[in-house]
Amino acid sequence: MRTTVRDERGWSGRGLHGGLPCKVLIAPAAAGRGRRINGREATLDAVIDGAWATTLQTPKGPVRMVEHLLAALAGLGVDDCEVTVDGGEVPILDGSCAPYRDGLALCSHEGESAPLVVTEVVTVREGDRWVRAEPSATTSLGVDVAFRGLGRQRFDATLGAFAAVAPARTFGFLRDRARLEAAGVARGAALANTVVFDDRGLPMNPGGLRFDDEPARHKWLDLLGDLALLGRPIQARVLAFRAGHRLHHRLVAALLEAARAGAGAPRS
Repeated sequence: MRTTVRDERGWSGRGLHGGLPCKVLIAPAAAGRGRRINGREATLDAVIDGAWATTLQTPKGPVRMVEHLLAALAGLGVDDCEVTVDGGEVPILDGSCAPYRDGLALCSHEGESAPLVVTEVVTVREGDRWVRAEPSATTSLGVDVAFRGLGRQRFDATLGAFAAVAPARTFGFLRDRARLEAAGVARGAALANTVVFDDRGLPMNPGGLRFDDEPARHKWLDLLGDLALLGRPIQARVLAFRAGHRLHHRLVAALLEAARAGAGAPRS
């Protein structure tokens, strides 16, 4: 059975990158409608930017930072919903997917949600960074990250872990502050919505980390959100090494091309 949300639920706050007030409303949708943002289905066709965040073009203009919302919808198993975003960016809230996990009630309705089944290995690379989808009887994601001061972290889990992983917050480094300001991003970043690591690699946030491997767990959520751009569930083992949104988008494109070809042709 397909799943939608039981009733409307909204959140308001500020955008992580623009720093301006914004809000999101999630409402039920008819079976087969898909996950739509401002009237347009949230799929790869709508992506216009992958720098710093996933940005979609919608009838109401660009909407930035959709990955946490899409990760939550995919992790909860929401197939159909109408999402309205005002302010050009999804509110960052506490920097995680936990508010959606706790705030959305679900219900089943008509139809089936057929997964995209990966039948051959599909890999995309960018230098020493890569992301790969492999055939698997169950869906799982494995993410490796490596940052100066933090070292290497890995988080690997099935989609059944979503509820436990959802509180992992977005993160950044104090050393990058000037670079981010020059790029005009992270204007809404604060210790209330972002884990900030100092020059020693220690979290500056009161209370510290929610998980010892919180950066890797959050990157797992980012990958889940970008895979939601397939517009349907995926059945595969997906592995990522130092990947980001643009590389995630390239994998989604390769998977869709392989599905259209009907053979899942290997690529590298």
